[in-house]
Amino acid sequence: MKRFVFAIASLFLMGLTAPAFAAPSMAQQDSHDTSPNFNFQPKDYWAVIDTQDNCAVIDSKPSPYGISGMKIIGKSSSPAGVKQQIKSDQSCKGTVGLSA
Repeated sequence: MKRFVFAIASLFLMGLTAPAFAAPSMAQQDSHDTSPNFNFQPKDYWAVIDTQDNCAVIDSKPSPYGISGMKIIGKSSSPAGVKQQIKSDQSCKGTVGLSA
């Protein structure tokens, strides 16, 4: 009976330790996550009016107006296209982070 309990316990412990050997180490995972050649290229830009009525260009879609308080004016695949939409909008008090 003792051998049976010992056998079950050893199988249980082996089952717990096997996944630890199969998982990559954190150093290996970090080297995959931080590639020196990584360069983020946004696909879309949004022109928004923030809660202070200032206009800005952002590269990620904002949350809905009721949550973020940002009203979307327009969307384009280039920052220049969105800046043009901001210049044509009359409801902006000012601009944030835009060069003329």
